Amino acid sequence: MPFSASQPRVVKNRPSFSSSASPNDHDSASISSGSTHHQSTLSSAADYPDLKPLPKSHAPMACIDPALAIPFDLSILTISHKKDHNAIKAVIVGGGIAGLSLAIMMAKAGIEYIILERSTGLETPVGSAAVLGPPVLRLIEQIGLLPEVEAASKPLNGLTIVDGEYRKLSRLDGVESDRYGYPQRLIARQDLHRILLDHVPKEHIQHGKLVVETLQNPNGASCKCSDGSTYYGDIIVGADGGYSLTRERMYAQLKEQGKLPDGDLEPSCYEHISIGGITDPLDKSFYPAAHEPTAEMHVIYTKDAPYSFWYMPVAGNRVAWGISNTQTPKYKNHSYSGSYNTSAATTTATTTTTATTTTINTANSSSSNSSTGSSISSNVAMIPNLSSHAHFASSAHSGISLHDASSVLHARPNHPSSKTSSNVPPPLSRTSSATRINDDWFVPSSIDLELHYKDLLNARCAMGVGTVRDFIANTPKESICAVDVEERLHKTWHHGRIVLIGDACHQLLAIGGQGTIQSMLDSVCLVNLLYDMEFNTPSEISKVFKRYHAKRSGLAKACIDETSQLNKVFHGQGLVAGMIRKVVFNAVWSLGMKNDKYNNNRPQLSFLPFVEDRGSSRANRQKISDRLVASNKTFP
Repeated sequence: MPFSASQPRVVKNRPSFSSSASPNDHDSASISSGSTHHQSTLSSAADYPDLKPLPKSHAPMACIDPALAIPFDLSILTISHKKDHNAIKAVIVGGGIAGLSLAIMMAKAGIEYIILERSTGLETPVGSAAVLGPPVLRLIEQIGLLPEVEAASKPLNGLTIVDGEYRKLSRLDGVESDRYGYPQRLIARQDLHRILLDHVPKEHIQHGKLVVETLQNPNGASCKCSDGSTYYGDIIVGADGGYSLTRERMYAQLKEQGKLPDGDLEPSCYEHISIGGITDPLDKSFYPAAHEPTAEMHVIYTKDAPYSFWYMPVAGNRVAWGISNTQTPKYKNHSYSGSYNTSAATTTATTTTTATTTTINTANSSSSNSSTGSSISSNVAMIPNLSSHAHFASSAHSGISLHDASSVLHARPNHPSSKTSSNVPPPLSRTSSATRINDDWFVPSSIDLELHYKDLLNARCAMGVGTVRDFIANTPKESICAVDVEERLHKTWHHGRIVLIGDACHQLLAIGGQGTIQSMLDSVCLVNLLYDMEFNTPSEISKVFKRYHAKRSGLAKACIDETSQLNKVFHGQGLVAGMIRKVVFNAVWSLGMKNDKYNNNRPQLSFLPFVEDRGSSRANRQKISDRLVASNKTFP
């Protein structure tokens, strides 16, 4: 019998994570008390006709034709409450570093979870490297991963700053392990991702799952995927990076209710682009520094151009590298953004999840800036049209140009951030106000390094013989990525049963892998609060999410401000910027790298035995779990 408002049936048992229930299912139930029928927001496939499908070559598990997806029935969300500790089911959207680290911590807390990841898990790892410091290494030791991380990384001695002729400008010492208990460690993102993925049971991660809709009611929440599958839980955690679709849908719902703050209504503004990759193992006779047991980072500072080049030696005799570039601002409107004028051309490449103008520009992968590895990051665009390795011998570069990347961006006139110095050349955004950005790795893009970075490529290599061009030629094309970066602290991190972590709620510049660190600090804070939650009722969940936001938002803002200032030191132009740079290079940085306020924040899971604090600068005091204290226990 078809679903009928007059004959509702209650789901007696909590549904499993995945279900293919349809609107005609006999076990459909009322959406909420006082309502016996609810019209789904996705009443038919026509609600999202322009949804960007996943290519068969990349995601065979996903629905190629969105019209085949089963319309979603909100009424199946009736989930009975269990009034005991940890009776929580979490649906984690995104299987990058943020999502995986959260899942491992949830498992330690006894919280059920499932990860929905857009990629198939078969893609070539991409990305550069991250610096793991004391704030997360103590946590990594507590959850039992430190030996693997140490084996896959190198201790960081310091950072040497040179000019294009390899003349030393300054050197900054690394963090002293005696002071904080751990040295900083350089690790390839793909290696960190692999370590985390190895500790997540295969049955707890579903690949090829593009989440196209998130829904919730007082009884539960669900994620609808493009292949028609539906996953249920008590909470949804958006760990899907800077281009988070979870955030997009949540904000669209809040705007409809008139609850979205003005700050979150602003369009996205991208003023930076990061390009990076990892070389193959290098010949010791040409690049001896790559074979050292410890790592010395080198940065080529370019006085007359708004970019810098970073060398980061990692395990396996390889070197991760990155180009950090300030560019002419580019803007993108969202379905929840304010009504800013855009040209007709700007709608040609947009895709929607529903009948609104929401732009899908994300994979269900974390981080940003904070997540790459076997799972491709949501904010990474592949550069496929190089040779088998990266060679840049000609400025006549064939293939797709930067402006043929993924989703369309629109410039917003008279925006304060659009005022840039006339001295700053715009190497990556030269022409119109309607440009595209690198925001979806499924859409190939190319950056002509010869055109935009010829002077840099001609500079001496700081890691060995030859030029930067010769060095980059050792990088396989499939490991090179490009991502447009937005600096932003979102005001809204949660709504109802949905919460965001990592780059989904705070986006930082890709300097030192801070996005990775901050996402892990988000996770430990959220899991500690969930563990102590007495009941899984909507009001208790809301209280937990509010406390999570209160604890983490200020620290995230401080990190965004610090990375922004660091970027200005490297890329600022003009006489004043040069004077500031000279002072900073010679004095302040050594203090910044030993900042007690930052490195003394070394949180742990409050329900597991604490790792001994071995630093002379003591870690911030942390309480044992309230739940353990209430049950007269110390640790399990």
